[in-house]
Amino acid sequence: MGVIFTGYYEHAVDAKNRLAIPAKFRSRMDPEQDGKGFVVVPGQPPDRLWLYTEKHFDRLAARANSALIPDDNQLQFEQVFFPLAEYLELDSQGRILLPEKMLARAGLGREVVICGVRDHLEIRRRDDFERELESSWQRYRELQLKAREAYSDVGRHPGPPEAGSS
Repeated sequence: MGVIFTGYYEHAVDAKNRLAIPAKFRSRMDPEQDGKGFVVVPGQPPDRLWLYTEKHFDRLAARANSALIPDDNQLQFEQVFFPLAEYLELDSQGRILLPEKMLARAGLGREVVICGVRDHLEIRRRDDFERELESSWQRYRELQLKAREAYSDVGRHPGPPEAGSS
């Protein structure tokens, strides 16, 4: 899979739409395995941007089912998703230049949080992040159990079994 991103940092998008990627995230990347830059895509929900390392994005895109005559839903998704996906190089100061239209569509503003979300980074509005983190923290146990169930459904459990569970 490549690098695992964890943690979060408060940052600002400057007037030229540049965003510094924290050194903690950059230092974890191996140019051979991960590439030298990122691919930015619309996140979920669409008021977020997701950053994948360039090589991980390529691996994910290659794994997606492709067909000469795709399903209508797949085709519609790909016709929106791939034109919006954009490769971003890191400059000498570890910054990326976020596309103006993508920033506007997401409505991010200037004050953001860069979060590690396992295999990608997520850019979110700072005020939304704090509010949602507090809400999620109150429901952490419930979220943990739902995640355990979802991982079990696909046959990959990320942690040790819980005491008393089968």
